[in-house]
Order: sequence, then structure tokens, then C-alpha cells
Amino acid sequence: MQRVERRANARASRIGLANPESTVPALFDVNASFGKPCAGEAEFPCIQDRLDTMDRLGISRALVWNTESLQNHALSSNQALIEEIRSTPGAAGRILPALTVSNLMTYERDGLASLVGQLKAMPCRALRFTNVMGRLTLMQLEPVMRQLRALKPVIILKHDQASVADILEFTAAFPGVSLVLTEVMWGPCVTVFDLMRRRKNVLCDTSWLHSFGAIELVVKHFGADRLIFGTGFKSHNGAAIAALARAQLTAAQRRLIAHGNLDRLTGLAATPPAASRPMANTLWPRFLEGKPLAVDVVDAHGHLGPSAGYVLEDQEERAQLQAGLKAMDRVGISTLLVSGMQAIMGAPVEGNALMEDILRPHAGRVWGYVGFNPLYADALVPKLDAYFAGPVFKGFKTLCGYWQVAITDKRFTPMWEYAQRHRLPVLSHTWDDTYNSPAMFKGLVKRYPRVPFLLGHSGGGTRGRLEAEALAQEHRNVYLEWCGSFCTPITWDETLRKVDPRQVVFGTDAMAHSFDWELGRLLSLDVPDDVLLPILGGNMRRILAMRSQRR
Repeated sequence: MQRVERRANARASRIGLANPESTVPALFDVNASFGKPCAGEAEFPCIQDRLDTMDRLGISRALVWNTESLQNHALSSNQALIEEIRSTPGAAGRILPALTVSNLMTYERDGLASLVGQLKAMPCRALRFTNVMGRLTLMQLEPVMRQLRALKPVIILKHDQASVADILEFTAAFPGVSLVLTEVMWGPCVTVFDLMRRRKNVLCDTSWLHSFGAIELVVKHFGADRLIFGTGFKSHNGAAIAALARAQLTAAQRRLIAHGNLDRLTGLAATPPAASRPMANTLWPRFLEGKPLAVDVVDAHGHLGPSAGYVLEDQEERAQLQAGLKAMDRVGISTLLVSGMQAIMGAPVEGNALMEDILRPHAGRVWGYVGFNPLYADALVPKLDAYFAGPVFKGFKTLCGYWQVAITDKRFTPMWEYAQRHRLPVLSHTWDDTYNSPAMFKGLVKRYPRVPFLLGHSGGGTRGRLEAEALAQEHRNVYLEWCGSFCTPITWDETLRKVDPRQVVFGTDAMAHSFDWELGRLLSLDVPDDVLLPILGGNMRRILAMRSQRR
């Protein structure tokens, strides 16, 4: 047995796997940061904080930039980064600087010479561009880049730090300089993908690439050599790792994305594997092995139907359903609850009818929410008994931010009263806005105590999360729903210290979001199985069992 294990470990080392039982190759993070920006919210105040996270998740190397350069002088921020790396035990060879570059260096005495010196102090050819105060552009770097071209630098920037026109002009002027765009979530995908189509030297990272099939879609259209592994907020945990580990790719494609492309761009030797620290739960390593979870998983937040914003290969409901069922089998998701995109983004009566027709053969595996748009309440209310007499519908879905109708609008009253009589869950999109911010639910959760209120996305951003936490602490019929709750740096470790795990339900936002990305974010929390299992399935099963048939 020991000889078998040694052979497996040796093979894993040769092909760059961090763990012989895992599908994860050695990981080189293109989008890491540290620092104490003047605006606050320091996720990684020192390099040791970054190393601790890398060790926990099994990340071998990271390109790290100093977030202080968002406002502070670039060369000074770079020097602080270099000195911090040098003074941190274990950082050498694992933390590589992505030095902030600015056109201001052109006008500083010895500015360019100082940058060249910093590049040579820890050579890896990586530069970070930040559009400080909205005044800088990539093309302003032209004199800097003409001086640096011989060093073959690669430039990394957040996707919205430069305009489309600026990126196109720069990449045409410097075709030998690779530009890596980071933090590309669903909204900017269509813009970034078009830039990649038009310029061969534009690449993107995986850090926020959470859409369903997004990794495979990039590889299909642009090749695996145009995609680079990256991480997002600390609160994302292992989301990007899980998405890459479980993507439908060849081993060679996975290695390119995990570290091979960045090894090439930085001119470094191949990234060595690094083992992750043992987690407090048994599900995360199983997930990385590519196996179904073998526990009850209920996905409380899904959609079926075409989207005007998401870049998806399958836009038709039945095609999405078939792809979703296959993905659910691979992951081990027992039950999925969905609302129809036609019902919530178009005509709700027709859209709900379409969902009922499509889902009836799959009821039990995939159930539905009735999309209740109050602008169409007169047409919807007479149909409620028929909706809930059948096998498909289990609750209601609201999307007030898109309808531009406040959740407190009186036209919702028939929905609330019906849900109260029958103890039906209501899944509401919540975000930091004036239509469905969690604080707006205070009166409703008191007035309708028999309704399980599912706060979709757990409030969205930072203010919304704090409001959602406060509401759940005060009311047992309030539940924080998981999907899309990655738009705040507030970690779920913090939230679970305030909110009872029995008041959290898992959801993915599939078929728009990736099952793997959202599950990876949850399973890589360093908490025991008995915390995760109710969130994954038990809590939603209990909510569904509350339903009353009394008229």
C-alpha cells in the first residue's frame, strides 16, 4: 500500500497535481493582493495573511500587487511590497510581485530606472495597472512600455480599469505585450469576450468567472492558452479552484489554466505543487476529487430560460434543463427549485405556464417557483389555487429590483396572504437598492410569521449583507440564501458567527451561475460537516415540509 501511495505521489508531482487524489493541478494565482489602502477594507493587511490563505487552499504561487497603489504613489507602494516579501518567512519563491505601473514615472526623476530596478530585484515580468482616481489610461503608458519592451512584461488589470477603446488602442500598439483582464463576472463577460476575439494578446482570469459553463466556453472559443487561474475576494474561498477542478476539460488544458500560461508569461520555471491544509469538513476534498457529494443537496435558487445579459451556450429552457440535470448528477444535487426567466423577465402568466409544462415530467427532481410580478397581479391571483394544486410549484419568486416595484408595494398583498395561509416560501431577490434591500422586509416578516422569507443573495453587497444578518437575528422565519452572495468582502465565517446555520439555505442561481463555482465557495469554508449539511439540504427540506394544504 505504501509503495502504491508513493508511486501516486510521484506521478502527481510529475504532472503538477497538488494532491494525488485531487483533480486540481498546481495553482499560480494571477489576481492576488495585499496592503492597507487608505479607503480601508484591507483583506490581506500583510503578506503573511496572503500566505495563510494560499496554504489553506493549496495555492503554490501568487502574483501579488499592493492595493495601497490605488491611491498611493506607485513606486513607493512597489517598494513596500518588495520589502514585505523579503521580510516574510516562506514568501520567497511563492509570492511574486506584480508591480504597479503608472505613466507618472515618465516625469519622475529616475522614475523608469527605478521601476526597472524593482523588476530586476524580483524578476517575474508582471506589472499591475490601476486607474488612480480615474485619470490614467493604458495609452499613457506608451513611453514607459517602449522602455520596457525588452523585458517582455505582462500587464494585469481589473477589467473596468480601462475603456474598450483604450484597451484596443494599447493592444494594437503593443501586440507583443499580453494584457490579463481580471474579475470578469457575468455582466462584463460579453465585453471582455469581444476584446479577446478582436485581440490575440488579451486574456482573462478565472477569479470571478462564475457563469454556467464559462470556463469551457472560453476554452472553446479562444483556447486554453487565453485563460489564467485567479482568485477573488477572500470571501470567495475556493470557488475558482472548484470551478477549474471540475470543469469539463482535458488534463493538459487544466494545467495550462492553473499555472502553465502564467509560468510562460512571467518567464518562471514550472509552478511546483503545494498541498492544502486539511479542512474541518469531509466534503471539500471529495468535491475536488470530482465525485458527487453523496449527501442531500437542495438548490433553492435556480432559473430556466433565455437571458439578455448572461453569456450562455444554452439559452432555451429544455436544453438548459437537460444540461442542468447532467450537471446535478455530476455534483450530487438531489433537488433544484427554479423560476422561469420568461415569467420574471416577461409575461408572468405565460411564463409560469411554460415552466409548469416543462417541469411536470421532472417534478420531485426539479420544482418551480411562481413568478409573482405585482404589475400583473390581477391576472395572477385567480390562478394561484391551480398553480399550487399541481406537482410543480412550491413557492413564490420576486424580482423587485428588475421590476422597479418596492417589495412593500400593496399589490404584493395577495401573494403574502396566500403564502401565509399555506406556509409557502417566498424567494426574493435582495440587494443594496430602494426596491428590495433586506431592511425593507422588517414589517413584512412580522406581519406574515408563517411565511419562510428566503433572502436571495443574502442582501447582495456589504450593506445588504449586514441588513440581512440583522433581520435573520431578529426573526426565525428569515433565511439567508447563498448564491450571488460573493459581491461583498464580508466572509461567511463572520456571517455564521451571527446567524444560526439553520437559517441559511444553499442556492446556485443556475442555470446562469455554475453549480461548481457556488458549491466550491461554500464547501471550502473551514467548518465541520454538521454546519454544512443543514445549509446544503436539511434547512430547505424543512421549509418545504412546512406547507399547509388548508384553504
